[in-house]
Amino acid sequence: MLKFATFASVRESAEMLNRIRHEENGLIATTYRNFVESEGTKIQSHIEKKCTDVLQAEGFTECEKAHEPPHGFAPDTAKHIPQPVIEEASIAAGLLNYNSEDYELDAVNVSIDEVGVKRQTEMRPKDELKEQPKRVHTTVAHVRYGKKSHILNSRSVGGCLRLVLGLLLVNGLARKQIVIFADGARSINSTIQKMLPFLNFKIILDWYHLEKKFYEQLGMALKGAKIKNEFMKEKLLPSLWFGNVNGAIKALQSIDAKLVRNPGILAYLTEYLERVRGNIPCYAMRKHMGLRNSSGIGEKCNDLTVSKRQKHNGMSWSDSGSLAFATVSSTTLNGNMPDWIHNHEISLELEDVA
Repeated sequence: MLKFATFASVRESAEMLNRIRHEENGLIATTYRNFVESEGTKIQSHIEKKCTDVLQAEGFTECEKAHEPPHGFAPDTAKHIPQPVIEEASIAAGLLNYNSEDYELDAVNVSIDEVGVKRQTEMRPKDELKEQPKRVHTTVAHVRYGKKSHILNSRSVGGCLRLVLGLLLVNGLARKQIVIFADGARSINSTIQKMLPFLNFKIILDWYHLEKKFYEQLGMALKGAKIKNEFMKEKLLPSLWFGNVNGAIKALQSIDAKLVRNPGILAYLTEYLERVRGNIPCYAMRKHMGLRNSSGIGEKCNDLTVSKRQKHNGMSWSDSGSLAFATVSSTTLNGNMPDWIHNHEISLELEDVA
């Protein structure tokens, strides 16, 4: 019953179960949905309690929706790729100046992103004077260390980061260097800075999102696709690929005014680059050394956990229903569902997951 909930609608799932069990008037869709939502809520509560228990056991105290580490907590010394390897990559990339400490070794990779689905109309606030949110948001995180990984989800960015911290503590990884891949959203970056200042982490702006953002915004700012594509290919993308934020800003500011449709967008993009400057690495060097530049794994997890199941035409969700179905999907993907069904237990240890 729970496995069907990861890929089929409640109506289809109920029909398949009734055929399997040879029941003409058996399980109805509403009963099936309520069952899945109930189990998903129980699983999510169980995971959150395990994280609370490990945080308390390790001496972390909660303070204004963040956590204070125990006295004496300090990250391990970060490990970096050997200098000869970096020098070889710099030659291949055609880059003379670089910082060796930018290229991590033995790090934990975390991809985090929010995904939204349509909210049920009857679940929206009825007060006409209040803004009525039209989407239900779920935050999904993919944590990977070596060949082992785990997927977590929560209703908010802060809640998801709390689960990530608990998982890192369970697996003895909280003192290692943490590399967080995100899409540059202000809400995600600010929450990371607020909640995890005691960890040795760095945020890398996902290359795909960076490229996509500029293609979309410049399409509205410049006069025509040809002008936009030439500017992106010849001036902007080469600067960004090598982490040259100053060069990218200079390129934006040097665009001929005759080619500009909306100068306000160019000003916005300049401000955006200044804000995310610290999260833009030299993508060329990272590629030559086999390091990640993208949160593509996290995007795939978003698709498998939420989008694939909850973004079909005609579907709408409550807050509790969306989160519960996402939790059932992530638990299945993590390979924990059999243990939950038989023992009502969920492991937070990283596992090899196909």
